[in-house]
Amino acid sequence: MQKGSVLFISPAFFGYETAICSAIRANGYDVDFYDERTSNNSFLKAVFRVKKSLLSYSINKYYHKILNQIKGNRYTHFLLIKGEVVPIWFIKEFRKLNPDAKLIYYTYDSFNNNNQNSLFILDQFDHCFSFDFEDVKLNPVFKLKHLFFTNEFLNHAENPARTYTAAFVGTLHSGRYAIVKQLFNKLENAYVFFYSPARWFFFLERLLNKTYKTIDISDVSFSKKDRKDVADVFKSSKCVLDIQRTGQTGLTMRTFEVLASGAILLTTNSYIKQTEFYDPSYIIICDPTNQLELDNCKKEIEQIVVPEKPLFNRSDDCYINNWVQEFLVVD
Repeated sequence: MQKGSVLFISPAFFGYETAICSAIRANGYDVDFYDERTSNNSFLKAVFRVKKSLLSYSINKYYHKILNQIKGNRYTHFLLIKGEVVPIWFIKEFRKLNPDAKLIYYTYDSFNNNNQNSLFILDQFDHCFSFDFEDVKLNPVFKLKHLFFTNEFLNHAENPARTYTAAFVGTLHSGRYAIVKQLFNKLENAYVFFYSPARWFFFLERLLNKTYKTIDISDVSFSKKDRKDVADVFKSSKCVLDIQRTGQTGLTMRTFEVLASGAILLTTNSYIKQTEFYDPSYIIICDPTNQLELDNCKKEIEQIVVPEKPLFNRSDDCYINNWVQEFLVVD
């Protein structure tokens, strides 16, 4: 017997939206998912963020289509993630159709990286959550909620082989390339994977951003790495480097994936010290702006001893099936 039904709208982000749907179902709820964007073309994604008004006609047409598809359904919850595109009229129409439903908002980006639509729609929601420490401090409507890890990253192996001394897997942005090069230079058995959403975007960045001019295109992939493959890399690594986006204080998805995989987390985000799970046996914090700290981190990487058990397992709140529960049981 189903406990309820969820309308879930979110950008597509590396397949995590599918994992969230599965977790909602695992908790006994039906779920209807719609991509927040009308298209995931890399150029249009940039326009949605920078100048959404240019696409107003197609956005409104898309959300009228969604409304026609769902108007015969009755939902107990509406979960919106990010909210950079969804029109406010759609949220109001949903509430008219489902007056008893709980409307829940979550963002895995800081508002430095979201467009203004995300702020404009907040007062339409019953509960708002953000992963960003500073955004929560500045806006009392938010409750702090960290990100999660999925099944692929659970590590059940005893004493798994650690092929790589250190690894980095991530999107190319925020000076990450220079930091990785500094930390992994001359390091034996390092694994590095940089992803860029499109060749045109990479070459545009090379024209506009001087930090890109030293990046060799052979160091960049324009195809995403499957989440299971990423998990296999982490489980085969002694430590994994995490670098948050500039202007962001929230903990990345990588934080939780690494700590579930059993590897040591090497992170540039000092806000992790404010969490209840911070443990220096599993977490090394490195300031990339401090050359002395970088040199000390390189020495620590070379001498890392991996704990016997991962910090996180499926009983933790950050395991995705548990993570979604807070959205489903809100008063």
